[in-house]
Amino acid sequence: MKYIFQDSTKLPLQRDIVDDLQTFVRASRDILPIENSTIEKNDEWQKLTSSLKSGLTELERSHKDVLNYVERITKDTDIQEVLDYRNAVIDTCNTNASSGIKHINSEIEKSREGIEKDLDNVESQVLNILDQLFEGGVYGTDKKYSARLESGILQGMLTASLATMEYQSKLTFDKDVLTVREASGNLFLPTWTRSGLIHKEDKVKMEDVSDLILVSFDYDGHSHVEAVFESRRGVYRFRIIRDDDDVYRVYYDDKEITADSTLLKSVKIDEIVALVDSLISYMQNHIASQKLTTIQFDGKNAIKSTEIFDCLKLIAEQYADIIRECGERGYAKGEITIKIEEEDGTRTEKYVTKTEVFDQLSEIGSEGLELAGILGVEGK
Repeated sequence: MKYIFQDSTKLPLQRDIVDDLQTFVRASRDILPIENSTIEKNDEWQKLTSSLKSGLTELERSHKDVLNYVERITKDTDIQEVLDYRNAVIDTCNTNASSGIKHINSEIEKSREGIEKDLDNVESQVLNILDQLFEGGVYGTDKKYSARLESGILQGMLTASLATMEYQSKLTFDKDVLTVREASGNLFLPTWTRSGLIHKEDKVKMEDVSDLILVSFDYDGHSHVEAVFESRRGVYRFRIIRDDDDVYRVYYDDKEITADSTLLKSVKIDEIVALVDSLISYMQNHIASQKLTTIQFDGKNAIKSTEIFDCLKLIAEQYADIIRECGERGYAKGEITIKIEEEDGTRTEKYVTKTEVFDQLSEIGSEGLELAGILGVEGK
């Protein structure tokens, strides 16, 4: 399937821009009212906490002043009844002050726990709403992939970043377990072995590692890759590292084969390259499920710090160029139109008007109007 402009030029991103844009608009309309409500609750919590802390400071100051006054007016007396009275007053003040301080601190803690519980609920709600958008509708991200075999099932993590925004999604794959053979075919690695009936001597032996399973994988999205395979009982281990300069290092049972000039001659580097490329492709194209787990903005939790609107503005910027190009390469300037070409050559047209997008976003309020301006549909 291909996505093309109306003039038959391929879209720079092979995505259904119309569907993704509509998903973005729906998510914005659902999310921003929640975030605005959260901002109001945070403001209320800040005011309440500030008031309680002011009361705590006032109580501590008043208590100190009273104690100082009692000490001052009784410091020169040696009358036992006065001393007893002073001590009773001090004991009562200490008891009441301690009780008051404890109560205020309890109220502050109760308020903090309440807002944290609310934020946890909001985070879960927002992540569920944004899940579909972040599954594919965030363009221009720098993506990193990792995977680990956990309880016999390959579990993955996608970490993607765009400017100051970073998000993570938990991944599962088509297969619970992935072997070398399933990834790219049979593979043999050279190792040293001692053989001979009378005189033992070192000889090169080709070990079949085709049935070893992937237990860990890391890809930085550019050049660096590290993949580790093990036998099902963990007896044999095979590791590949591709450095940033596209140099491949291969280890078998923690011994570097590629550092041994004799063994290196028997290493089929093209098969190693093919295996690494296949693993990267598998992580990107064989995802069975993807679940958004965290969103950060400037290193902070974007939901709890109420910066999702800033994230949406970053995402909107990525749509703007494609929307503009749709207008330049289309026939109706007020439409965002693409064509979808099936494998058999059949083409269907899909579009949304800029007016529709603007009207839907404008219902949100000022934030929606700002997003419409970024998208380039403002006033259309």
